[in-house]
Amino acid sequence: LFKQGGRVLIRVGEQDVDYDPAFKFYMTTKLANPHYLPDVCIKATLINFVITLDGLEDQLLGDVVRAERKDLEECDAGGHACCPETSR
Repeated sequence: LFKQGGRVLIRVGEQDVDYDPAFKFYMTTKLANPHYLPDVCIKATLINFVITLDGLEDQLLGDVVRAERKDLEECDAGGHACCPETSR
């Protein structure tokens, strides 16, 4: 994104196009583990939709704990003595 003459533009290929803040661009790949140049990674949000059942269970449990028992989440994250099973 860049400004030129009071307009916000985005370069698409070799052409400059007016930028709309509501614009969204989604790309997908069939590659299992794609690699992108660092300059691409800092300008984009990469989302990995590959998920395992165990990973999904962990995420859902974390969401429930965060919503229902904030004290347990804080305790677990810090490894405090209040949760002996997680103490380090």
